[in-house]
Amino acid sequence: MICSDVKINWRDFGRNELRNWHAAELLLMSAVLGAIVVITVMTGGDSVSGIVSAATGVMYTLLAGKGKSSCYLFGVVNSFLYGLISMQSRIYGDMLLNWGYYLPMQFVGIFFWLKNYDPEKGEVIKRFLSWRSRGVFLCCVLAAWCATAWGLEFFNARAPLLDSATTVLSIGAMILSVMRCFEQWICWTLVNSISIFMWSQIYRESGNSIAALLMWVIFFFCGLYFAFCWYKDAGDGK
Repeated sequence: MICSDVKINWRDFGRNELRNWHAAELLLMSAVLGAIVVITVMTGGDSVSGIVSAATGVMYTLLAGKGKSSCYLFGVVNSFLYGLISMQSRIYGDMLLNWGYYLPMQFVGIFFWLKNYDPEKGEVIKRFLSWRSRGVFLCCVLAAWCATAWGLEFFNARAPLLDSATTVLSIGAMILSVMRCFEQWICWTLVNSISIFMWSQIYRESGNSIAALLMWVIFFFCGLYFAFCWYKDAGDGK
C-alpha cells in the first residue's frame, strides 16, 4: 500500500524508519559519527557547530540513501550550520545554496517523500529519469554553471569555477532527490568530489574545517554505495 497524501500514522512512520537496516549499515553509521567527533577533537580543527553540521550531514545522507523521509529533519540542521561555516570560510556559493535553497527544500522534500512512501517496505518509492529529461537537465546545469561562475567571480569568491559547479550541481541534485530519482546520486558524487578538493585546500591553508572535509569524504563513499542501491531498487520498481 502506497500513501497518496501526507496523512500518516506517525507511530507507524517512526517504526518504519527503523526497518530494513543491515547490521553493517548501522555499524557504519556509528563508526562514521564517532570518527568525526574523535578526529576533530584530537586535531582541534573545528568548532562545535562544525562537528554538529558534519554529524547531521552524515545522518541526512545515510537516511536519504535508505529512502527514509526523516532524512530531511537532519537536513534542516545541517543546512543552517553548513551555511554558517561556508560564510565564515568565504565559500559564498555554498552559503547561499544552504540558506536560500537547501533549508526550504528540506520541507518540500519531506512533503513529497511522504506522498510517495511505501509503508510495506518502509522506504520512499524510487525511479529513473527518462533519457529526454536527462538531456534537458544536463543543458540546464551547464547554462546555470556558466552564469553562476560569472556571478561569483564578480563578487571575488574563492575558487568561483569549483564553487559554482558544486552550487549548480547541488541545486539539480536536490531537485532530483525530491523527485526520488536515481540520477541524483550521479550529481552528488560529482559534488562530493569537487567539495573534497575545495575543503582540503582550506584545511591546508588554515588548519580549520577538518569536520567539513571528513563529512565530504564520507559523503563520497556513501554516495557510491547508495547509487548502487537506488539503481537496483528503481529498476525493480519498473
